[in-house]
Amino acid sequence: MAEDYDSRLLESARVRKHRLDDALLFGQNPQERTYKSATARLMQSLLIAALIAAVCVGFSFVQHLLSEQATKQPPASSATAVTMTEGTV
Repeated sequence: MAEDYDSRLLESARVRKHRLDDALLFGQNPQERTYKSATARLMQSLLIAALIAAVCVGFSFVQHLLSEQATKQPPASSATAVTMTEGTV
């Protein structure tokens, strides 16, 4: 019987602490709490989506620059070929 009382007391203290933490973080109005948390989630999602889009655009830009450089450079075999004229020794 004493263990049951202790567990109920501990649970009651845990619930009270959780409610006080929520009141400190979010205020007393539960409707405001859901509005703020939903807005915060939306802003975080938009930020993550913007970061992912920026990484994709940056990767595409770098890949495009590298492919342009590769097409501008002549093949390695024709650049290193040296032709000898008949008059040189």
